[in-house]
Amino acid sequence: MVCKHQFSVMSQRSRGHDMKSWGKTTLLLVSCVLVIYLAYRQGGFAAWYLGICLSLIWIQAGLFYVFALKGLNLNRRLSGDVFLAGEDVTIVLEIQHRSWVPMPWLLLKETWIHEGNGRKLTYSKLLFPWFQKSILLPYKMTHLMRGSYRFAHFEAAAGDLFGFALRRVQREDLQRYVVYPRPDALERSGMTFQSEEGSTTLSSKGETPLISSVRDYVSGDPYHRIHWKSTARLSRLMTKEPEQAASTKWMLLLDVTPAAGPAEAAQPLLEKGVALAAGFFEAAASGRESCGFACSSSNARRIAPTIRPDLTLAYEVLASVGGKPALSFPDLVRKEAADLPLHASMLCITSTLDVALVRAIADSGTRRRAVHVIYVHARPSLSVAEREGASQLQAAGCSFTEVPHPQSQWPRQGGVADATA
Repeated sequence: MVCKHQFSVMSQRSRGHDMKSWGKTTLLLVSCVLVIYLAYRQGGFAAWYLGICLSLIWIQAGLFYVFALKGLNLNRRLSGDVFLAGEDVTIVLEIQHRSWVPMPWLLLKETWIHEGNGRKLTYSKLLFPWFQKSILLPYKMTHLMRGSYRFAHFEAAAGDLFGFALRRVQREDLQRYVVYPRPDALERSGMTFQSEEGSTTLSSKGETPLISSVRDYVSGDPYHRIHWKSTARLSRLMTKEPEQAASTKWMLLLDVTPAAGPAEAAQPLLEKGVALAAGFFEAAASGRESCGFACSSSNARRIAPTIRPDLTLAYEVLASVGGKPALSFPDLVRKEAADLPLHASMLCITSTLDVALVRAIADSGTRRRAVHVIYVHARPSLSVAEREGASQLQAAGCSFTEVPHPQSQWPRQGGVADATA
């Protein structure tokens, strides 16, 4: 509804400019008629000269309004299909038209909208093409934010040499590109979480051999791989052929609700949590571990932990995280814990540490499964209440770690600039 309202406002402004242009042209026509009438009645070189000049100006204004920007064709090329947060995208706009009248000036304007936060990025450029029929305009959008950018509006405005005619053309197209989260670099091969029951390492190196086939014994094969049932049935030594399969199932839970701290820290903390989730997906994929995903966002898909990690699917889901939560994060923890098998571990990424979350995690069976909590916050150190919450989580058998994300590390909003600048 907001975008439609913005487009209606733009169209009203465009109609206002066109009415002003028609008003100027009409005034010029009336002046031509009056001057020619006076010249015909009273004569005189000056009157005839002024009438002819005004008539020529009116004719060129009419021709400009009818034929300028005739057959306008747009071709937009992006420097890639998928981008990571913080990168720049270069957009090359190719404009072609078939009008034969000269255009002393041409104003181009393009608008993109970030579908997650609704922020508009507008690029405008003033050109002097005259008789040039093909224009190549490169520009770039800097410091992209995670999510999807949608092309919203294109507008071209051109005027004649004397300022009496204004030609305006608008285009709307269905074009978008996706910005994936940039995975947060893991400082170590795994992240260690301390609990009362000991130390647990989230790594991506554990693999369990499964039998995929049985083959004839070859000299040098270890004896513990001999498949005795096949050997007895076939009366010759047979060896088990192992297949490396995922030995661990993880369920990654992400909290998208605002943090308990300052309101302006909610979005940066969410972006940090999404980056950590992307980093864990990347580590799980490299270690061939099974990893599922769920969050409290209403528009994000759920990934079951029974399939092997698909980074493309994971990044697409993480790129769509945001918006109004469908349920609270403690309720999400209880729901996923009830559906998961006991051998599946849970990794919870949140920026809110309260009593409700402690109770939900304590009720999720921490004595029977591994549960880990990553707490992302914007303060230099934990408060007394947060330390008490961490102690309660550890007392319930849950591992805990903190990830400070101060304001100096928050991602900054990008803008639009010339690609040649």
